[in-house]
Amino acid sequence: MSLRALLALLVLIIGCAWTLRRPLVGVCMNILFFHLNLGVLGAGLETIRFQFYGTLALMISYFLNHDELTKVPTPAQPPMRLLFVFTSICYLTSAWAAASTSLAFDSAVDFSKIVLFSWLIMKIVRTEKDLHIVIWVTLIGIAYTSFMGYWGEMWGWINEKEVGVSTGGTGTHIMMYFPMMMVMILFGKIWEKLVAAVILMIVLIFMPALPEGLRSTFVALVASATFFVIFAPGRIRAKSIIPLIIAGLLFVSYFVPPEYWDEMLTILNPSTESSAASREVINQASWQILRKYPLGIGYNNYSLVSLPYIPEEYLSDMGTRDAHNSYLKVACEFGVVGFVVWILTFFVTWIYFRKVRKTMTKDRPPTNLQLYALAFEVGLIGITLSIYTHNYNDLDTLYWFVALSCVLYNIHQNNHKEEQPERTEVKAPHEIVLERIRAKKQAQDFVPQVSAK
Repeated sequence: MSLRALLALLVLIIGCAWTLRRPLVGVCMNILFFHLNLGVLGAGLETIRFQFYGTLALMISYFLNHDELTKVPTPAQPPMRLLFVFTSICYLTSAWAAASTSLAFDSAVDFSKIVLFSWLIMKIVRTEKDLHIVIWVTLIGIAYTSFMGYWGEMWGWINEKEVGVSTGGTGTHIMMYFPMMMVMILFGKIWEKLVAAVILMIVLIFMPALPEGLRSTFVALVASATFFVIFAPGRIRAKSIIPLIIAGLLFVSYFVPPEYWDEMLTILNPSTESSAASREVINQASWQILRKYPLGIGYNNYSLVSLPYIPEEYLSDMGTRDAHNSYLKVACEFGVVGFVVWILTFFVTWIYFRKVRKTMTKDRPPTNLQLYALAFEVGLIGITLSIYTHNYNDLDTLYWFVALSCVLYNIHQNNHKEEQPERTEVKAPHEIVLERIRAKKQAQDFVPQVSAK
């Protein structure tokens, strides 16, 4: 067994044991496993389901520490409830899957694990300090993924197949946290400013070396930067302009090779690139499938059902083709109802981020929670265009954001209750008069008793 494999097993064992005492450790450990992608190291590790065992330990820890965890209320759960409804639809559509019922059901089970971990995030991350730790663990994981994807592959530490997060969609995942890097650079402590700036630099250098999703990642970057400027209040917008310009100039001038821009230009003229050119054909096939199967074809059945609808020259080397579009993939596989619930889940998630962000006032500096809400809100909106070109509906990060919207809102509400003074009971006028009469009568009864003594 290699040294890396031995260290990976030690991390799993120690992390699971520590999780039983501190559930937050389990949340952080699973986020790190998502970024470290330890299964690709070989030496038998490919058969070990790190995130599965980490989530299992986290579930046990949740029940062991249930009384402590439930001391802090978590009233706001509408986004998670909608996610549970969508998960139910995933199982329901597997009953009438058009090609493979077993594939649809097994895929729904795998998706349930993402939802379960998201629910545990909502239940376990209870304080602003907890949320701060989770954010920084994620940013450190992003730094590792980006560093190894560029320098690690260049120096032969890892192979190209090891680049990226465990479930794919690396660029989209990273871009969802791009606004958070900006928030840390602008408003973090000194060490946070410096570390976030270094992480952002590593990310921008890694972007041109992404093994997949180059154009979608670039679109997400541009969209996130644009929406950050649009949604940020005036003073935050003004403060962000210079860092954004500096990052943009470094990215354009130093971090990307000339051939990168040749590929980005295909965004404007899709017919010049084979993958982009095929997208229109695949989208047309998706609409045909949706019209024929309005109730859905079942989870991950698209590549099997789409064969008669896509010309042979557009099929992949495996002889199949997936949707290449998150929205159409969800609509085809889960039907019109499933698509509406899926969209509604993220719309409500955005609403809950917005509720916290809108509490910013001009006369007071923004709180950390308000800044986090701004970053998450922009991160969620920023990828709405890029996932149109890839099927990233299985990306864990999307559903983490659903849980984080509940976490942010609940912490904000609990903090607001603590700041408000306790309300004194307002009594009716007749109750006040009666109390005075009773008090006067008690005083009169008390005086003779004293005199008698």
